[in-house]
Amino acid sequence: MENTKKSSLRELHGARLYGYSMGFFGIMLMFMLTGSYSYTFYVYTIRLDSILVSIGSTLSMVTMGFSSIIFGVILDNTKPKKIGKRRPYILIALPLWLIPTILGYLPPWLPPKALAMSSTVLYWPTAIWYWVVSIVRAIFSSLLMIVFSSILPEISQTLNNRKKVATLSANLTVLSSIIGTSFPIIIQSLVEDSRNTGYWTNSGKFIMNVMPAISIIFGILVSILIIIAFFSIDESFHLKGSEFEKKKIKDTFKGLFIPVKDKEYMKVMAAGVTTQMSQFTLSYTIIPFIAFVLGRNLSPAQISSFYIFYIIIRILTNFIWLYIWKRLMQKQGNLLKTYKLNLIFMIFGAFLEFLFFFNLTVTLRLILFVLSFGTVLGSMYATALFNQPILNEMVDRAADIYLIDNTQKSLNKDQAVTLLSGAYNGLMMFAASIVGAFSSIIYGFIFQGENSTNPVILTIGLMFMGFFQIVALGLLQLFKVKFKES
Repeated sequence: MENTKKSSLRELHGARLYGYSMGFFGIMLMFMLTGSYSYTFYVYTIRLDSILVSIGSTLSMVTMGFSSIIFGVILDNTKPKKIGKRRPYILIALPLWLIPTILGYLPPWLPPKALAMSSTVLYWPTAIWYWVVSIVRAIFSSLLMIVFSSILPEISQTLNNRKKVATLSANLTVLSSIIGTSFPIIIQSLVEDSRNTGYWTNSGKFIMNVMPAISIIFGILVSILIIIAFFSIDESFHLKGSEFEKKKIKDTFKGLFIPVKDKEYMKVMAAGVTTQMSQFTLSYTIIPFIAFVLGRNLSPAQISSFYIFYIIIRILTNFIWLYIWKRLMQKQGNLLKTYKLNLIFMIFGAFLEFLFFFNLTVTLRLILFVLSFGTVLGSMYATALFNQPILNEMVDRAADIYLIDNTQKSLNKDQAVTLLSGAYNGLMMFAASIVGAFSSIIYGFIFQGENSTNPVILTIGLMFMGFFQIVALGLLQLFKVKFKES
């Protein structure tokens, strides 16, 4: 299969493009299923105290952050083999990631019913179980993610092709978010009472039975997708270059500090990570927001219908806004300008949500939900159109600088990219994970006890997405690098 053009630069096209993208699609599909519902599952069904659940999420994020940056430099220093340089790690990480992911929905211990009926419980056996599976899952999910992200600058070497990969990835990310988050939402809509889902209730028993089954089915599907990606990636170019020189462990980990010293990269990385804070905010608030803000003073049956409404809105707005941002990017021909405009729209949409403080009719609530939430959500997932190509361009830029600073070494551009890609992508994942851990702690404290159902607290939580986008926009204004767009 052709995966390059007539030039010497490698590009992804056809079956290899779609095959590679299946890997990210599979990972994101499972992420969306577990990430969007595990907090709700443990707090509202298992009835574990939100602080203990947040500690588990924080441990997971911190572990993923440090694992990502360590795996990044390890991958960069792995000697290429016939099977590949980074590719073999996919086969190692896949089963060790999926098993704890599934076990997360099968806690062997539950808080005592007598305590859990009145409030969430500080129950340590369940908490420790959740923490352990979260940590193991985080280690191997970070390995999978860093393999797919760090390999991209090597197999897609032109900005136009990177935009093409990013467009397909963004579409698949939207699709994975719809599928992965729709199943838990559908479950919420099928239970007898979505506001009372403790594990001893009929609603809770239904969730306890269905979620493990869904996670197993998803696990099988995701395994197939990632194996397709494994066979679609071609790393044979590593065997055609000069001899690989393995570094000492000390020298290998010096690579960690190269992206940290890149001031322009740090700006754009910080902007990308800040936009991800909105996604963390959304995952903690959207399900209770629908029940206690959008469905305020309504019957359980009406609230259940709102969950279906949410899925429909999510499907429509995600793809509509993704198409709009793709067209605008093509028309403007400038990644950064379109990215900034995207952030402005999200800021506007997030602050529209302050209108939920007023006593609105059900019809007005739904209209406002579409306008505010639809704009934020659709634009949020479109940021993949900008973040991924910019990151890969920054890796290329770093490789050029590295060659200038190391003229005594017999390196070519490919080898320089190979030396740096893991470190740059690892730092991005590290920063995103640490920010996610921080947000987990903050939201864990905020949503303790009665706050988890407080309409004012939930609305303010969603509005904070706008503040994060303001910070990201300010960071992009400081970014000085200009890219050749053609």
